[in-house]
Order: sequence, then C-alpha cells, then structure tokens
Amino acid sequence: MTTRERRNLAIPIGVLLVLTSLVTSGAVLEATVLPEGTFVGTTRRAAALVACRVLLLLAAICLIAKRPRVTSVHIAALAVASVVAGVLSVALLQFAYTPPRIPSGWRSFAPVAERNELGYRGRKISYSSDDFVVLLLGDSQVEAMALPFDAMPERLLESALQGRGRHVRVFSVGTGGYGQDQELLALDEYFRTNRADLVVLWQTQSNDIWNNLFKTHMLNRNPKPTFWLDHEGLLQGPSEQLGESIGDSPFVLTALWRRVFGLSRRDRDWEQTLPEPYSPLTSYGGSANNTWQKRWNANVGFMRDENLATEKSHMAVMLTPRSKRMQYGLDLTRALTLRISETVTAQHGRFVVLQTETNDTAPARDEVYSLNGRYYKVSRDQFYANWEYINRGLAVEVIRVTVKDWRVSAEDGHLNAEATNQAMSLVADRLQACAYQKCRTCCLD
Repeated sequence: MTTRERRNLAIPIGVLLVLTSLVTSGAVLEATVLPEGTFVGTTRRAAALVACRVLLLLAAICLIAKRPRVTSVHIAALAVASVVAGVLSVALLQFAYTPPRIPSGWRSFAPVAERNELGYRGRKISYSSDDFVVLLLGDSQVEAMALPFDAMPERLLESALQGRGRHVRVFSVGTGGYGQDQELLALDEYFRTNRADLVVLWQTQSNDIWNNLFKTHMLNRNPKPTFWLDHEGLLQGPSEQLGESIGDSPFVLTALWRRVFGLSRRDRDWEQTLPEPYSPLTSYGGSANNTWQKRWNANVGFMRDENLATEKSHMAVMLTPRSKRMQYGLDLTRALTLRISETVTAQHGRFVVLQTETNDTAPARDEVYSLNGRYYKVSRDQFYANWEYINRGLAVEVIRVTVKDWRVSAEDGHLNAEATNQAMSLVADRLQACAYQKCRTCCLD
C-alpha cells in the first residue's frame, strides 16, 4: 500500500500573501475593520504597516519563485509554534514591560526652566499680599512660544500696567491647543493654591469652539478631557481630569490594544453623539474663491488637517448658515465660559474676556469657497454673531492689532513681538481706563 504524497502549497500560499499585501493598505483597513486614524496620517504606525506589507510581498515572491516544499503538516506545525510563541510573548510582556503612561490633556512643551509651578510657560507664581494679581488664561496666544521668554504677553502686560496706581503681577495659565474645557480645569487647579484679583480669558475665535467639541487635538490626536451638554442643555463632565491616565489596564496586552486602536477612535465614537455638521453645496453656478483649494494642494499651514466634514476646522466658525453642530458648539463654549466666570467670581476675582483682531480674523466679505468638489459659504456677519452669542452678558474687550506685518511667519499666524507688544499695551489701557460700561468690573483701582 502506497502513501499519498501531500500537496505542495508553496504557490497557493505565495498567491495568498501577494493578495494580502495588496489589500492591507491603511485606507482599506480603516474602511473595513479598523477605526479612522489607526494608520492614515500617522508616522510610525504607517511606516510599520508598509514594512510588514513589503515583507509579505518578499515572502510571496520567494515561495512562488523557489517553490520550497510546504505541506499541511508544515502549516500545522507553524500554527502550533505560533500559538506557543504568542503565549510566551504575552507572558513576557506581562511581567517585563510597563506601557508608557498616556495622560488626558497636556501642559506646556516649553523648556523646564521656562515653566511655572503648574507646568505652563511663564514665570514662577509668586506675589505679596499687596500685589494686584492678574491671570492670563488661554491657549497658544498666552504661551507665545515664538517669542522670547522675557517678551511673553504676561511680561509685556505687567510692564504696561506698572506705575498705574498699584503694584501688579501677571501670570500665565494655558498652552497650545487649549479650549475653554482644559482652561477651566487648569483654572480650578490654579485657585487651589493661588489667588487672582483679575482673570483675563484670551479667546481664539478660530480655534476655541472645535477645541471644546472634540476629544482630541487636530494635529497630534492627543487625547483631552471633554465636557458635554445633557438633554436639558446643562454642562456635564469632564470625561477625565486633566492629566488623568487613560487606556490603563492590569493586562499589558489590553493596555497596548487600547493605546494603538482605542485612542485613534476617540473622535469617531464621540462624533456619533454630536448633532449634524455643516452640509456644503455640491454645485455652485457663481464664481467661487479657490484660495482654500490652493492651500490644500500645497498643504499651506497644515491645510490638509482641516476637517470641514466634521467641523474640526479653523474655518468652521465662519460657515453659514449655522449648522446644528455649530449651534451645539456655541452652546457648549458659552456654558464653559460662564463656568469659568462663575469660578472666578467664587474666588472673589473679576473676570473679563479678551479678543484680539487682525486684518484676517474674520472674512472680509460674504463669499463661496471651493474645496475638493464642494462649495462652502462663509459670512462675516455669521462669524461675529457666533461669538456675540457665546459672550453675551460678559465683559469683553476687543483689541484691534494695527501692526501691518503682525504674523510670526507665513506659516505661523500667531502675533509676533511687535504686534503682541501693541496688543498688551492696549489691554493695559482698557483695564486701567474702564472707559466702557461693560468693563467697569475690571478696573484696577
């Protein structure tokens, strides 16, 4: 009796590996089984996926070209060995590896020598009982990473206020990418050990609303604490405290899975709870402005990170008509701003909102922009109406920056040293003079 020779599976396996290599692109995987952002737009994960696909293709070529003898026995033995190796690897990870901590939210990335006690760029928080303490609360405008440490807004404002009747000390709380959500949590932390006679909330009109709406930042997908409104419109949250670890698990493999896949789906899952976003036009008979398209094509100012489909974009606040999602974002931002005001009042401080305007803060006129086959209506009146809604009833100071070349650079739209100096000088004048009825609560007298 003869024994039937087992079939050589080298070529079928090689063909299968070729097909696997071809279909396992980041785009295909995210469109089928993995959450958005797992590979597309990343650096290390995308490079690792490309390397794996190349290895699969090389293995396939080797099998098809050389046709080594590979039978079902070999495959069964490989499967058993893989299971044993997998179990041993998991055990080794469990006892010999601790995944890096992932905090919710962030603080300044400035050099340690330039950070105050709370981890934000600025001088150490120190004042006497006789000092009038001003706290600048905000985001990258307060942090001013492009400016020398001694030319930060806190220094310029303090210098402009000195000699006006009281000895003033100005400190900073805030860093790039903050919305009112993280600003509120940072303010709570500040008041645990410090006081402020005046808190100036420096709003960024193009950033703050979407900063509050989503659970990650735009450019780096860093997770962050997030608040929300319940069905009665009441502020709830945060989802986590500032600095709280997320994705932790006593099982290392589970913790790694949450870091690789769980974090990348935070925004997608969160977005399911938000109202409908802005719906652009699919056709337009008039003449459309193609500036956005040109910026997209050259990726000027990280234009390709702007997500108008979800309104996670600097341009969303100027779109008209106001979408349901934008209305929710306005309500959320207003609720957070009011909570900040209440927190300051509870600490016996005075509260004022600061906005700085340049020649391109708002649209110059109402028009339609084209981008990737879609058409977006923008409105100057809509932009201002949105922020009037948020700040209604609050003391607001709008500072017009008239410096001609006010930008740090063509790619960096923050105020440069000259523009910042002008803005802080005008802020000092407003705080001292209190010329307007709405601003009488922020006098330094």
